[in-house]
Amino acid sequence: MSDLDSLYAQLLRVGFVVLRQAVESGDRGWIDAELELLHNVPSLLGETNPERHAYFWSKERTHYIEWASEPGREVPKSRMRTYYKPIWDEMEPLIAQRTAPWVQQVTP
Repeated sequence: MSDLDSLYAQLLRVGFVVLRQAVESGDRGWIDAELELLHNVPSLLGETNPERHAYFWSKERTHYIEWASEPGREVPKSRMRTYYKPIWDEMEPLIAQRTAPWVQQVTP
């Protein structure tokens, strides 16, 4: 398993923790945001097409960051910073290596 695949697997592990917190909160918007962020991650394990990684990084991840950063979403934003940001920080150079021509960087 590549370093990037290991980080995707870690993202899924913590993603289920955050998804459970979203479900327990009863916040349907948060639940939907978690599902939208995580739904393609399993298919990225072992993926050789750099455009798929670029899409996740610059579109799906960015959409989640923007959603969680809106006013009134302090709990999801806190979970993003606690659970996802450390993984994304490790992923960033690996994503950049694979996807340089396709990626727009957005930092939470």
